[in-house]
Amino acid sequence: MKSIPAEVNPFPAKGFQNLKLALLLMGLAGFAFLLYKLDASAVYTDIRMLGMWKFLIILIPYTIVFALDTIGWRYALKNLTPGLKFIGLFAARMAGESINCLTPSAYLGGEPLKAYLLKTYNVSTIDGMASVVISRTIMTLAQVVFVLIGVALAFSRLKDTNSLMAVTAITLLLGIPLTGMVIISRKKGLFTATLNLLRRFRIHISFLEKRAGKLKELDDTIAEFYSTNKRGFYLCFLFYFLGWLAGMLEVYLILNFLGVPIDLTNAFIIEALFTVARSVSSFIPGSLGGQEGGVLLVFLALSLTAQVSMSFCIIRRIREALWVGAGLVVLAKWQA
Repeated sequence: MKSIPAEVNPFPAKGFQNLKLALLLMGLAGFAFLLYKLDASAVYTDIRMLGMWKFLIILIPYTIVFALDTIGWRYALKNLTPGLKFIGLFAARMAGESINCLTPSAYLGGEPLKAYLLKTYNVSTIDGMASVVISRTIMTLAQVVFVLIGVALAFSRLKDTNSLMAVTAITLLLGIPLTGMVIISRKKGLFTATLNLLRRFRIHISFLEKRAGKLKELDDTIAEFYSTNKRGFYLCFLFYFLGWLAGMLEVYLILNFLGVPIDLTNAFIIEALFTVARSVSSFIPGSLGGQEGGVLLVFLALSLTAQVSMSFCIIRRIREALWVGAGLVVLAKWQA
């Protein structure tokens, strides 16, 4: 079996493993506490009520999300080799996202892995890394727009808007640096600028210093994309935004199948605020516990019950576990 190089290995150090375990235990404790405070048997009854066919239908929206996100990533790639088809990108994304979900790394742990897997299709390391940096940046920009629209809708529906102000502040604090990253990447080069900043403060990281030339090449590739491929930028943004919208359909289906009829506006609000809860708790593997707590607050604000919020979260966790498992199977076969 071919091993993953250390620079793209998502579990490289013992200290990192210990941190991951501690955060995971903390998340499990939070999840167990919420389940204990709620009626676990009622939650179980809700989930059983779905049945096999309804659960299979619930899997469709996220499949659409994944397909749209894969197309978005395709437009961030500089060159497509003849052997690189949609299914190859889809599989590489599955493997990378499974690692993103399992590591406390703000959903970035699997990005170098995606670039590494693209080498199978003769995509250079520089082009692969540039594509994942560009696509993750644009994906997050699309998320910021999606969340701000959701917050605007929430202001028109909710009476208590104090928490929404906090969500708006968090989203803007995320969006402003991202916009700055795009500008710096286009003008000066993000990685080179970061390396120069570290040198100015006399901080020398040998791993980065040895790769200064490669970082410069990576910056040039990213800058070239932003300067010469406006069509690719807008198409990448469009498909990622459509991906966020497709996630709203999953919310709509789950709650209606649970006997909680909601309209698409409330589904939009829930999905938008759900993504904020997941992002804020991304330092915990799988956002376990933090994600559930955030969803509970959103549901209560929309006059939905705590029991329904937990049923909703567990159904999404089951779907998430299936996709993570499938991604790890893809990764294992890729290594073999």
